[in-house]
Amino acid sequence: MRRLLGFLSLTALVVAGAVWLADRPGEVVIHWQGWRVDTTVPVLLAALVVVLVLLSVVGRLGRLIFGAPGRVLDARRASRTRKGYVALSDGLAAVASGDSRQAARLAHKADKLLKDRSVTGLLTVQAAQMTGDADQLRARYQAMTERPETAFLGLKGLMELALKQGDRLSARDFAARALVAQPGADGLAATLFDLQMETGQLAEAELTLSVARRHAALPPADLARRRALALFARAEAAEAAGERTAALTLALDARDAEPGFVPAVALAAEIYRHKGKERKAASLLQSAFRVAPHPELVAEWAALGGTDTSLERVKRMQRLVEVNPAAPDGHLALAEAALDAKLWGQARTHLDKVMAQRPSPRVLNLLARLERDEKRDEPAALAWLAKAGDVRPEPAWTCGGCGRTALAFAVCCPACAVPGRMEWK
Repeated sequence: MRRLLGFLSLTALVVAGAVWLADRPGEVVIHWQGWRVDTTVPVLLAALVVVLVLLSVVGRLGRLIFGAPGRVLDARRASRTRKGYVALSDGLAAVASGDSRQAARLAHKADKLLKDRSVTGLLTVQAAQMTGDADQLRARYQAMTERPETAFLGLKGLMELALKQGDRLSARDFAARALVAQPGADGLAATLFDLQMETGQLAEAELTLSVARRHAALPPADLARRRALALFARAEAAEAAGERTAALTLALDARDAEPGFVPAVALAAEIYRHKGKERKAASLLQSAFRVAPHPELVAEWAALGGTDTSLERVKRMQRLVEVNPAAPDGHLALAEAALDAKLWGQARTHLDKVMAQRPSPRVLNLLARLERDEKRDEPAALAWLAKAGDVRPEPAWTCGGCGRTALAFAVCCPACAVPGRMEWK
């Protein structure tokens, strides 16, 4: 309705204008280069309209003629783009279906047609991963690092590729750059921490943990464990350099980060003992033994009484057992001390408790020794030793990664060099 009213209004105005001009024809005289033209105003206006129409038609014809090459190029470009996106879509479908050859072929086609790695990068990377082409993968990941939007994925890909090839130094550098690009990435801080610890970059490893804590990139328990490892590694380095005061401070910080971290407690107690501060060492060991009983703590506790008689050692071990009566390591140490003091009944009582909780070859050996020392009963001793095959081996520091065992705790596994995997089991 509005369009009809507008059309009628415009027509009325045109008609009114034409009538107005017809009633007032006027005269127009044009002199130009010796020419004279006499006409009326309506005729002049009509001539101008005809000229404008002709100019418009000529302009359109010119654009059609001179713009034809551009339109042809645009059409070809649009066709290439359409075919490229079709190849990209089909390539992603091939990746999803696990067809590595088809994915690689379509990735190459999409890359050739679109000529934009920011668009085809993901497909080409996935195709290269399926075909196992490391060189192409590296080139694609490197190209991804050139754009802020894909830099993190490229750096992470380069890190993973370096890890697969055993180049842990390059992997560490790529991981550090990736962490800067995306500090809260899942698992990245842990990987970088491990790589830094392997190469002795202890200060950098602690900085990585600070970033992880700020961005909640690691669970609190994992963060505390890793911080304790880094501090303990620094404590060991300070102890090796003869800086015992610094080593003690770092060992105590490691204990504070994870109260049940036995190696840090044992090192701090050892330093206290060498400094002549037996009371502090004893208090530290008792507190730790209450929450994490361990043979290393027992050994340090025994070392505090270096000049003890056999009976004094029994009393010393009794005090440790009272701290944590449920710990088999305390009863085992007390039983051994009682054997040395020839307190047969006390030794048997505590050995029986250990047998009920955690039978092991060491307990069987002590029971066999008890039979020989108390009763001179060799058959009974041999009977205990014959059971060695029926019990679990002695606990040891074992790497959770490669499964190798070690005589002492190490921040990095002596076999596979991965940090934080040594467990007492």
